[in-house]
Amino acid sequence: MRILPNRLVRPTALLLTFICASVCVFAQTTANDAAVLAGFEKKIDGGNLAEVEKDLFNFVIANPKNAKGFAILGKLRLKQARVNEAKALLTKALSLDPTLLAAKLSLATAHYRLNEFEAARAVLVAIADSEITDASARFSIARTLALVGDCPAALNASEKLPVKVRNGEALPFRAGCYLQTGNRQKFEALLPSARALAKQNPAVAVEFAEVLGERELHKESADLLRLVIAAAPKNAKALLLLARSEIALKDLAGAKSRLAAAEKIDPKSPDLLFVSALIEAEGGNNEAAIEALERFLSGDPKNRRALAQYVRVTIRAHQGGKAFRAAERLLDLQPDDLESLYLYGIAALESNNTQKAESSLKRFLEARPNDALGCLAFGMTLAAQPDRLDEARRQMENCLVVNPNNFEAAYQLGLSYKVEGNTSKAAEFFEQTVRIAPNYPLALRDLGAIYLQTGEEKKARPILEKAVSLNPDDPDTHFQLSRLYNLIGERELGRKHLEIFQKLKSPKKDGM
Repeated sequence: MRILPNRLVRPTALLLTFICASVCVFAQTTANDAAVLAGFEKKIDGGNLAEVEKDLFNFVIANPKNAKGFAILGKLRLKQARVNEAKALLTKALSLDPTLLAAKLSLATAHYRLNEFEAARAVLVAIADSEITDASARFSIARTLALVGDCPAALNASEKLPVKVRNGEALPFRAGCYLQTGNRQKFEALLPSARALAKQNPAVAVEFAEVLGERELHKESADLLRLVIAAAPKNAKALLLLARSEIALKDLAGAKSRLAAAEKIDPKSPDLLFVSALIEAEGGNNEAAIEALERFLSGDPKNRRALAQYVRVTIRAHQGGKAFRAAERLLDLQPDDLESLYLYGIAALESNNTQKAESSLKRFLEARPNDALGCLAFGMTLAAQPDRLDEARRQMENCLVVNPNNFEAAYQLGLSYKVEGNTSKAAEFFEQTVRIAPNYPLALRDLGAIYLQTGEEKKARPILEKAVSLNPDDPDTHFQLSRLYNLIGERELGRKHLEIFQKLKSPKKDGM
């Protein structure tokens, strides 16, 4: 469910004051009123928002004690993404009629879209079972409970749905909840039903595949989406989701072909920009990815997935200011989300705000004490403060205890000793790094440089030559090779690598 930007046409408080102060008062809902409201709701459900808006608004003004009128106007405002107005109208509806189930369901949705998850959950769990008169309402309750993170309640509610609904429209959120609660066996039991839906109900199968992608089950997601596309080749959403899974599976050629196919079907889809940004980022084209994400976010500034990706790409591009501002917006949207805390921490570190980085990453590690990336980021935050180098080393050593394969922690330890001139300790940790990650070019380069510094040219040569083959665009590797070849008398090779070093280090001209 996408969070859309609010377009405030008039202040909500003024709207309600105007309605409640109206001189046209009708205390009772007549049969005719009920028919009129049913007609309004039918048009809203059919997407005819502009057609119904004026007449519905006038009806509510003329009937300020009609709870259902307020509820339907609130529903219209939700459809228009005027969520704060919707919330106020729905609250008014429930003050007039506390038993109005439709208003409760819409109010929970409004809270959800405003990221007021606990408020949404409170509305839903307060609904008595006796109030739920049809499967549609129960489905809405169960799905919204899943969206706000109360999976036990969502799964309990889904068990009371008809079998056709439970194994149809409810399948995606049931899958997400089983994965969230760690019940892999029950999740896998849903897969045959999901595959059957690829032909029977492609829209639900696509939603199921989206859940898989969000849980990083990209192979399973791609397999299901291929079945959907075979049955419905013009399903643009399926093509774009498949492109995203193929990006994660390192199939950029496949992702590009899916993107091109989707663009022919739905050239105005904003998701084209998001998928294009993912492709550019995976290909190392950070500037193009940033441009695409900025265009996407200009139309949907509260899209959490796009904001998170923007933070990652701007950090990779060393644009710390942009990364930090985006991370602040992301954390404002979901202040208790662990991924947002982590991204805020590393964005703060990239922008040299070590105090905020330390605070955020400490909170993250309290929730996930064994997280390898969080452990590393916290260690690097300490290392960025010169008077806390010993603390930083203890943190990095702890990272290696938590995960002995954390090669980046070993590498950072090597760097901390290298800058102090402690070549034996630096070599020890660089050697440990390349044992864990034999193809890590930066560790190979720095280990080769240490070998040169200690007069071990024979050991340095294969290390540095491997480093340059893995990362030919790193100027410092060419510089170390130039030193090596000059030291062992191969001056032509030394000159060649010095020239490459100078070319890579020289500032690029505009347009280059």
